[in-house]
Amino acid sequence: MNTLNLTINLLTKKYDCVNKLLEDLAKNEEHALFIFAKDFAKEILSKNTSWNWVIDKVDDLNSLVVKQMQNFVKNYYLNVLFVTKKNGLTTALETNNVAAAVKWLMERYVNLLKNLFDSKSKDYIKIDNINFFYFNSLANGEELISSSLI
Repeated sequence: MNTLNLTINLLTKKYDCVNKLLEDLAKNEEHALFIFAKDFAKEILSKNTSWNWVIDKVDDLNSLVVKQMQNFVKNYYLNVLFVTKKNGLTTALETNNVAAAVKWLMERYVNLLKNLFDSKSKDYIKIDNINFFYFNSLANGEELISSSLI
């Protein structure tokens, strides 16, 4: 059974209401959906060789993507009242289809992750501008040893 089906089975047993699922996602950074979404992203990215290089970075970028997902969910209820264009999550909410909501959210996680590396996206990270600092632990604190660009 793949990660998506496993997550759908697990969360449809736990939730009988899409609203409750969304409320829990907004509150809990370590929600099961986010944990499974990391593995789902790795599965999806491994199927496309042009995205293989991102697989090793999924764990590192997880907290950023989770924050974006939580912000989306928190703002979603406000937007759903005023948006005329409906998406899969809106339909799942209207029909109270937890399985469809989980599927849509898992796919959204992957899309948000990919958008981090898409220069057309507002959430784009120019990875060659990121500095990595290496520290040496000392008894009195940490000392900067070196800095390097990717």
